[in-house]
Amino acid sequence: MTIAPLDLILLLGSGQGFILAILLWTNRKGNRLSNRLLAVLIGLLALMSLAVGIPVVSRWMSLALDLLPLVIAMPLGPLIFFYTRSVLDPAFRLGPAQRPHFYPVIIDLGSQLMGWVFVLGAIVGLFSPQDGPAWGDVMDEYEAYADIPRWISLTVYLVLTRRWLARQPSAAELSEAGRQRRRWLRQFVHAFLIFQAIWLAFMVPYIVPGLRAPLLDRLGWYPIYIPIAVLIYWLGLRGYLQSRVEVADPAGRKVVGTNLPAEAVASVVNGLTRAMETERLFLDPLLSVDKLGKHLQLSPKLISAVLNQHLLTNFNSYVNRYRIEAVKQRLSDPGSDYLTLTGIALECGFNSQATFQRTFRQLTGLSPKEYLSQTGKTALKSGFE
Repeated sequence: MTIAPLDLILLLGSGQGFILAILLWTNRKGNRLSNRLLAVLIGLLALMSLAVGIPVVSRWMSLALDLLPLVIAMPLGPLIFFYTRSVLDPAFRLGPAQRPHFYPVIIDLGSQLMGWVFVLGAIVGLFSPQDGPAWGDVMDEYEAYADIPRWISLTVYLVLTRRWLARQPSAAELSEAGRQRRRWLRQFVHAFLIFQAIWLAFMVPYIVPGLRAPLLDRLGWYPIYIPIAVLIYWLGLRGYLQSRVEVADPAGRKVVGTNLPAEAVASVVNGLTRAMETERLFLDPLLSVDKLGKHLQLSPKLISAVLNQHLLTNFNSYVNRYRIEAVKQRLSDPGSDYLTLTGIALECGFNSQATFQRTFRQLTGLSPKEYLSQTGKTALKSGFE
């Protein structure tokens, strides 16, 4: 049996994807949820590549390709979004609230459900086997238009993921490991955005009935699936290497689990409250969870776990709330009229104008200038939007 070179590329990509998916799924290093979400993502891409690259040597092989759900694309968007969240937030967990994101997978199964209805109906005598080609045409038509919600879904989740990444702390507020993770995630999202552009360029003529057959006759599915094979190699290798990097606990303590004793939670919360409200550590623009952990003599992972699981926030959001409240208090103080908004923000712990603007709008729903206008404060020397 001779395999065409492009089909061989797809099959090799598929095999590589399955191997890397297994390695990620069984990897004990790093965040297990992140590893497994990426494993499922790569596994689905590998399954798609297999569906196109595998040679059809018999009618039974053709029937299997029609009836087995090998192209599962609707979960790709949620997997990307939740993978990104789990990498940046180790306490993130998939729960009942996340399940509805995966329900649209039924769209991917529509063609196969039609095929099984026909096969079972033919077996019991409800349909004539001669109707098979007509059912096949309907299945092909369904698959063509199912690509529209697939493309839209993946694009929407990529946009949401990109926006979520943009709302994360600035590079200056992150550790070197945090900056590396964010660089990887940005590359991860941009790679899929490039793929979306390629998919759209192929899909537009493909969904036009008169152009579909000439397009497939000339190019086949290779314009879509060769990039998928490239994605498999790149995502698998980069993602696997990323998963092997564990975030070390400076105190050398054991990673905190999800079930924390009530006494430990209360102790951490009291320590955080004292550090913020009494000692006003938020005024330090270089404050980090590691630095706070050393001050409180607590594991940074314990602090992060309490913030994420019990206070439902992350470290930067928690600290920035105190900074914004301090800014508001300074704005209401007539003694601050000689200062600029930037000066007040820097004195309250922010290390950049951009971070202050973004955080202020997130927490108040207003820009600093709009807030000043509402409070009637107009005596500042200068300000920004």
